[in-house]
Amino acid sequence: MTTSHRIVAAAYLALIVLQPVWHGLLPAPRGAQSWVLAVVATAPLLLPLRGVLTGSLRSMTWAGYLVMLYLIIGLMEAWANPPQRLPALLQVALVVAFVAAMLSFSRSTRRNPGAPPG
Repeated sequence: MTTSHRIVAAAYLALIVLQPVWHGLLPAPRGAQSWVLAVVATAPLLLPLRGVLTGSLRSMTWAGYLVMLYLIIGLMEAWANPPQRLPALLQVALVVAFVAAMLSFSRSTRRNPGAPPG
């Protein structure tokens, strides 16, 4: 497992953990304390999880498309909802870390097409 793949996996797992903490556990005004919202926010991230953890470039690409929605939500919440600014900016930082590490991982994978993953 390369360093960029470790960062991709860590940022993605942290984004998954952040959703129920932010939407389900944090008291108002920092969170919504809605488990329905927490499940709805977490469930889509679980779909490409296996591929992200194993280093599948295809799964990481789809996860990259998916996390763009979380980037938009994080930016919108940080801008429009000051009490939720901290978790929203944390979400934005995790998405940026994921995308940057994914780009690094995909470049290293393309340079060595015959090399085994990791």
